[in-house]
Amino acid sequence: MDLTDFLKTGMYLGLKVGLAEEEIYSCFKKKDLGKKHYFDKLNKNRGFSYFLDALQIKIINSKIYSLGFDLTCYPVSLLNNIIIYPETSFECILNYLDIANIEWSVNQQYCCDRVATIQTEGNVLISCIYDKGNYCLSKFQTL
Repeated sequence: MDLTDFLKTGMYLGLKVGLAEEEIYSCFKKKDLGKKHYFDKLNKNRGFSYFLDALQIKIINSKIYSLGFDLTCYPVSLLNNIIIYPETSFECILNYLDIANIEWSVNQQYCCDRVATIQTEGNVLISCIYDKGNYCLSKFQTL
């Protein structure tokens, strides 16, 4: 999964925040998406997520609420051939964003404790966690 365009535009395979849930089914077959993972099984109106490899699609009120990629389970790529792992340094990510000509800035709202977060021009948050000497890129996720 190459995420270069996603970081620039906030769109993945034509999907973006705010689109109707039905748009997902024009990109993916329901059987490929698997079951809906409800946020609250007792109150299914609160929303759900689909998980497809690294991709997580959150649905609330029948609209796409966020698109995210969990790097801890599946590596992704940038610039068509650079594999990004959870251990990839934040400095490398910033260099790749500059090479791809993707604007970014530090997002203070999501920086707390030992989490540093930047926001790309496509409104995608990139977070890394520093915990007792360990470092991990966690997610690429739309706002």
